[in-house]
Amino acid sequence: MNRAAPFTFDDSHWPLLGVRLTGEPSRREFESFLDRCTQYLQRGERHLCVLDVSALWLLSTEQRQRHVEWLEANAALMRQTLLGLAYVITSPTVVLTMSVIFHFKPPPVPYTIVPHLDAARVWAARRLEEEGLRASAERVRYQLFIGTLAGPAPGCASAGLPGPC
Repeated sequence: MNRAAPFTFDDSHWPLLGVRLTGEPSRREFESFLDRCTQYLQRGERHLCVLDVSALWLLSTEQRQRHVEWLEANAALMRQTLLGLAYVITSPTVVLTMSVIFHFKPPPVPYTIVPHLDAARVWAARRLEEEGLRASAERVRYQLFIGTLAGPAPGCASAGLPGPC
C-alpha cells in the first residue's frame, strides 16, 4: 500500500515558500525532501521559507546528522537566495531536536521558531518587507490573512510579533 509523502511544498505565494513535514519520514523520503529543498535554492531566486513541522514526529539520529551536513553543504546558496526561515514547531521534543541541530549548525540566514502558522506568516511578511520586497509582503499578507480580523494572530505576541496580522 502506498502512503502519501510526508512532505509538501507550496510555492503558490512565491517568494514565500510553504513547506510541511508530517509523520516519520523514511531515509529515502528525507533525502527526497532535502533534494527538493536544494532545487528551490538552485533556482537562484530570493525567497523566504515557512517550514511547518508541527505534525512531524522525531527525526532519526541519522536524519538529524544528514540535516546538519545538508546545512553545511548549502550554506552559501542559502545566504544568496534564502531571506529567512520560519519554523512552526509545537512539539517540545521537536523543539529540542531543532535546538540540537542548530547548536551544531545554525541556519546561515535569519530564522524564528514559533508555535503557530499565523505567527510564521507575519514574520515572513516582515522579512520580505525588510528585504525591500514590499509588494510581495503586502501580497502575502493579503493572500494569507484575507478575511481575518485585525489584531494579533494566535502566537504573534509569544513570537515577539506585535501589531495587526
